[in-house]
Amino acid sequence: MNPDLGPTLLCSAYQRVVEAGTEEWTERMGRGRGLKVEATEQGEYRLSPGGLCFPNHFAFLEAVVCGFAWPRIGPLLAQPVESWHAIRTLRGVSSSMLGEFGPEVKAAIGLRAGLAAAEVYGREDPKCAGALARESMGCVVFSVDGTDVSAWFGLEPDGLRSGRGAPPQEVAARVTFRDLEVALRAVETGLDPMVAPVTGEVRVTGRIPLAEAVGYVADRASRDLVLPT
Repeated sequence: MNPDLGPTLLCSAYQRVVEAGTEEWTERMGRGRGLKVEATEQGEYRLSPGGLCFPNHFAFLEAVVCGFAWPRIGPLLAQPVESWHAIRTLRGVSSSMLGEFGPEVKAAIGLRAGLAAAEVYGREDPKCAGALARESMGCVVFSVDGTDVSAWFGLEPDGLRSGRGAPPQEVAARVTFRDLEVALRAVETGLDPMVAPVTGEVRVTGRIPLAEAVGYVADRASRDLVLPT
């Protein structure tokens, strides 16, 4: 990680991880609501809907990485029901990454989280931004054979985006994991980009340089992030 960016980069990445992870979990489980994270001018981190508010980036990182940190009590008590729903959603994501809801849910959330973090690294980390700058606009879809796990990462005229399911633009490249075991290894420890395609663990089709650039950024982001596994 670029030491000059420090916690600012990590907090921005974890903001998107929380948003993407909770969206994926609620869509798959059919309950709860995806959360949004706002960094205020006062340095607080507010989660909505609900009243969860962390006083600084240290508390926010502790809450996401360790699963617990003291939020500001006033905003929480002002919206107790919504805050409790937000806490349940966050716990659901954490439990999913520990395997409680099965390998498919874990792979789906892990993939979404990694690509969401890559959005931030692709904008704010100089090496990642440079790798993507060499590529023209396009969308890369990541999926797992035999499952409905699918997510996309797009280079668009107005910036970088990622999401679940069918992409909003024409697909330029596809990265397909052979099975859930391979996808989980990609989420948990990463795959060797030189070996995985040769052994058939991963298929890459379409604009291979674009897929490799996105994979590089996602891998670089994942090395800095700590998620329950």
